[in-house]
Amino acid sequence: MNRTKSQLARLLELDRRIRAGEYPNCLSFSADWEVSQKTAQRDIDYLRDQLGAPIEYDRERKGFYYTDRSWFLPALSLSEGDLFKLLVASRALEQYEGTPVARDLERIYSRIAELMPERISVRPELVFSRFSFTTPPAKPVSEKAWVAVVRGLQNQRTVRIRYRPFDAAQSVKPKWSRINPYHVANLQGEWYVFAVHAGHTDVRQFSMARIDDAALTDQAFDVPSDFDAHALLAGAFGRYAGGGKALRVRLLFSADIAEWITERQWHAGQKLKRLKNGDIELSFPAKGLYEVQRWVLSWGRHVRVRGPLELRRMVEDEIRQMAHAL
Repeated sequence: MNRTKSQLARLLELDRRIRAGEYPNCLSFSADWEVSQKTAQRDIDYLRDQLGAPIEYDRERKGFYYTDRSWFLPALSLSEGDLFKLLVASRALEQYEGTPVARDLERIYSRIAELMPERISVRPELVFSRFSFTTPPAKPVSEKAWVAVVRGLQNQRTVRIRYRPFDAAQSVKPKWSRINPYHVANLQGEWYVFAVHAGHTDVRQFSMARIDDAALTDQAFDVPSDFDAHALLAGAFGRYAGGGKALRVRLLFSADIAEWITERQWHAGQKLKRLKNGDIELSFPAKGLYEVQRWVLSWGRHVRVRGPLELRRMVEDEIRQMAHAL
């Protein structure tokens, strides 16, 4: 027998034995499942008191039976197709890799599969090995930082963090500060917390991977009623969705790569316009131009920046420096 400490698995087996007329008792069941007799008795009590099972003890047969055989356990009903979809979906959750959530996902889905009736023939290991979702490389998030930030978010408590900014040199020691976390988001594989920094009023973006220590405080805070996470993330391009006003980016792509540009969505708020000569104009709002600049440069001679002027200058300056470095 594939024994497990899961109470649900024990309840299912208890129900099977009682229904089959095996008259199980606490002594025999605890020995088979390698648990204490008290645990077995608690399982019986749970069946009777919480689930309403009509259980009685037969002194002659020295075991339990149902006085009403029409009673059934509340069932978890999933078809083979449902289970298959669940298992495939679990692979899509790989963006949690690097967080404490990741290590529990496969265990949870495997447990669901184990509790299915024997007619379910989908083997989780096959799904896990034959379906995959590639996500961008991401820095791991420490469990201490993750737990503190998430609890602060849920309970609206200030979190004390030791944080190293992106532009800080490695020789600079991370500084302690306090933040009020409003929202946590995964942007292209990286986890970020959007929070108000102590002494400020604007919402700022902090990389969870750059928090190397964190602790929950007793200081409470209120999230403003007008805070809108959806609106905050609407101006994101790449991994930056921080503060500031979103600028309208306008790019002109040459006709020879038009299909590459039109076959996918690059931004939730994008607009596409095909010109008479086959060129494509792509526009979208973006708060941070640094990642836009790098993306534009990746298209080389096939793209021209029409706006904003700041982005055009950033791209031109980078091209000059690249040429000088050659």
